[in-house]
Amino acid sequence: MNVAIITAGGSGTRMNIKKRKQFIKIAGKPILCWTLDNFVYHPKIDSIIITLPQAEIDDFNQILKKEYPSTKFTLIAGGKERQNSVLNALQACPHNTKHVLIHDGVRPFINKQLISNLLQKIEQADGILPVSRMKNTIKEIDAELVKKTIPRKNLVNALTPQVFHYPLILHLHQKAKAENLQVTDDASLCETYGYKVRYLLTDDGNFKITDTRDLEISKFILEKV
Repeated sequence: MNVAIITAGGSGTRMNIKKRKQFIKIAGKPILCWTLDNFVYHPKIDSIIITLPQAEIDDFNQILKKEYPSTKFTLIAGGKERQNSVLNALQACPHNTKHVLIHDGVRPFINKQLISNLLQKIEQADGILPVSRMKNTIKEIDAELVKKTIPRKNLVNALTPQVFHYPLILHLHQKAKAENLQVTDDASLCETYGYKVRYLLTDDGNFKITDTRDLEISKFILEKV
């Protein structure tokens, strides 16, 4: 069984708006639903778990029933940090889960072919994640000064969904919690504990909606779909 975990507990503070960004509507549909479309209609995704703020679960469940009347979702409350939310979702996975795909709810431009490619490659490693090339020159700064230029040849942007063998990533999240280890993405756990993570090079169209400029770009794209 392949389970998609969609993390949608972000507050959207960088948007400087009251509404959480995952619930902002574009072309009449919440951003989170644009993201879900790619998993709901993928033949290799068997179950979908969504992490949400506790206060939003009931309302969003009604939206899901209207948008996807024939699809069953598992909605669970997210934790204080994304890492806590992912662990909550992992613990809610069916016992026969083989692989999990962990994806940001505000990355609506993931496509079904990339999901298929990631699921194919996971058999060759402990974890697999999509990445895109760095386009800009990378500088290290300190206070008000530029310290140095960092060669970008071996640098990439880490994207999602990140895919893992379920028993392994559950164990690593539980281990990290016990050791009070905080990481910025799930692949970091494999890296930290010595497991092999492979990458799949893709373009940077699968971007995360982080600020108002990202939102405007997303509206321009999705309103033409």
